[in-house]
Amino acid sequence: MPAGQGANSPLPLIVAGAAAGAAAAVVSFLLLALISLAAWMLEPSGQQDWAQTVEVAAAAWLAGLGLAPTISGVTLTLLPLGFVLIPIVGLVAAGRWAVGASAVARRAEAFTVAGAAALAFGVFAALLAGMSPSIGVSPLRAAIAGALLAVVVTALTALRRVGLIGADALPGKLRDALAAAVVALLVLVACAGLALAVTIVMHVDDITALLVFLDGGASGLVMLAALSLAYIPTALVWTVAYLLGPGVSVGVDATVGPFAETASTSLPGFPLLAALPAQAPTGSILLPLAGVLAGVVAGLLLRSRGVRGRVAWTLGATAALMVGAVLAVAAWLASGALGLVSLVGVGPAPLPVALAGIVTVVVGTSIAAAWPSRSSDG
Repeated sequence: MPAGQGANSPLPLIVAGAAAGAAAAVVSFLLLALISLAAWMLEPSGQQDWAQTVEVAAAAWLAGLGLAPTISGVTLTLLPLGFVLIPIVGLVAAGRWAVGASAVARRAEAFTVAGAAALAFGVFAALLAGMSPSIGVSPLRAAIAGALLAVVVTALTALRRVGLIGADALPGKLRDALAAAVVALLVLVACAGLALAVTIVMHVDDITALLVFLDGGASGLVMLAALSLAYIPTALVWTVAYLLGPGVSVGVDATVGPFAETASTSLPGFPLLAALPAQAPTGSILLPLAGVLAGVVAGLLLRSRGVRGRVAWTLGATAALMVGAVLAVAAWLASGALGLVSLVGVGPAPLPVALAGIVTVVVGTSIAAAWPSRSSDG
């Protein structure tokens, strides 16, 4: 046990890690359970009892671990990415506490804390899955998924907290490329957020009509609001795929995109899906310029760091490859099935989205690299 400073002795590594993992699991689940119970309290005489509402919270929490729940006999693999953020934030906060409480100073100590946190988190996930048999998630899968998430997040948090990892440890040129990739992704997300907001405003009448048609009452509105917020990150990924050109699959041989014909697939009655454009907007051919803009901003960042000439081209291409890799993973996470045979493979295709991101960002960084400057290129 590392020596601590001050009057209070540090906690044992395993105790601190286990406490952090358990706290992150319980608090993140209680947050979802409170939302579910609040919806039930608005209509306590409805069809569901309080135990079923807690099971709904369990399904949402397990979905945040990447586990597809079964609701009303339908297995949903198009998961709300927003639910993933809840346990991750909890693990980061708990991991930071565990590092301080146990006075972690070495790499082995950080991994010990992370291992204990993963064990506690995985046990809670297994217990939750076991107590919710109708969800259709096996306790073993829940334990493995929970433990993997906890060990990765807690280990990275602990190592970063004590300065054992960080961007400063990377070679200078790689650090520049990484910064450019992050900036490009932020620009893409900003463009997608703006486009999504505009689309929602333009389709607010359709969304309102759908809510009225569903007639879920106060309880249903609360649940739909929570679920819609959880799907916002998924919707952002879809919007990025739309802006870059590949679009989004909404069923068998049906795609919504700026260069695709109008899709006629019948979609489930979910508010955010009502915001999908029925046809490509005027000037849709210009939408991929969002990726070019992201590349230009990334290229300007490289120029501000003194990167010029062939090095700028190389680092710009490297940043574009990083952006493509992130987009591929994001598109994969934001796709899945909505339970129906006609709605299998809903979402963006990872490879086309990644390629579109790479090409447009490379074009943008190349424009920035080739733009004349007062100083001579090196």
